[in-house]
Amino acid sequence: MTPGRVRVDREQFVELSSLAVFAEIVHERSLTAAAKKVGLTQSAVSQVLKQIEVMVGVELIDRTARPLRVTPAGVRFQVYADSMLLEARKISAAVRQSAQAAFPKIRLGLTDSFASTFGPHIVPHLQSRAQQLTLRSSGINATIREALLGRELDLIVTTDPFDSVEGLERHELFRDPFLLVTPAEYSGLSIDGLRGLAHQLPLVRYSRRSSLGVHVDVHLRRLGLEPVDRFEMDSSDTLLSMVSAGPGWALTTALCLLHARHFVGKARLDPLPGPRTSRCFYLIARKEEHGDMPRQVARICRSVLLDTVLPEIQTLIPWVNKDLFIIETGTDIQADA
Repeated sequence: MTPGRVRVDREQFVELSSLAVFAEIVHERSLTAAAKKVGLTQSAVSQVLKQIEVMVGVELIDRTARPLRVTPAGVRFQVYADSMLLEARKISAAVRQSAQAAFPKIRLGLTDSFASTFGPHIVPHLQSRAQQLTLRSSGINATIREALLGRELDLIVTTDPFDSVEGLERHELFRDPFLLVTPAEYSGLSIDGLRGLAHQLPLVRYSRRSSLGVHVDVHLRRLGLEPVDRFEMDSSDTLLSMVSAGPGWALTTALCLLHARHFVGKARLDPLPGPRTSRCFYLIARKEEHGDMPRQVARICRSVLLDTVLPEIQTLIPWVNKDLFIIETGTDIQADA
């Protein structure tokens, strides 16, 4: 046998583990990066790829290109590989669900405001349903989205539904209403009063790089307001400390306020005058890969909102009621076609 040649019976089936390695090679466009993702050496990943190509009799990856290029045959093979891997995951999830077994692992990504307010309360529920639980938080929605798509996470809770991304299932959790924060000496304002405030004091705003900052901009334009914004902050703590000190006003959300609760009492909190606005939290997973797990985790999040988090918010802001948070969708799941 010639050194370096791999002799394999072409009638032999490609193993699922090999298909998973191939999927990572296609995703990463690098043998080194794929090896790191699957926990093998680069030479082992290269050997797996060579064995697959010998079995099917064609080149699937052009190794001379940088980054690696998937050949037309490789693109076709990837479609079948992805389909088989998805079916295998669905079978595992269905068998586990029928036996009412715990999930082997739950890897959950959370936005920072959700992690700090919900995290301590959902962990006990998740630990009772998973043999291994991993939580990761980030202040940037795109970071946990990429971790989900890269299979580093199984589920994420985010304020961006990522509607343009195919192959995801989306569970609406709840709304997080925006509030008006002013120095303590101001009373509840009408729309005209808010316009007057916008001329008197500068807006203390969230960074325009953040989803919160973008949401605030859109709402103020809807109200026809163009306030002076001299202060741009990355965190709720800093934003609320600035308003508490008196040099400006702000819009924030109930969950952000709960995260920075030590500033309550140092500034005035009122409903937004005019039309309400809120951001929505979603639980997102890769479609049909985890059986009933996403639905179960979504239900836990909603229960924790009503049983624990909302009462904590109402202690700080008595006029807030649950109708501001509840989403009536008529269904438990929002999934793309």
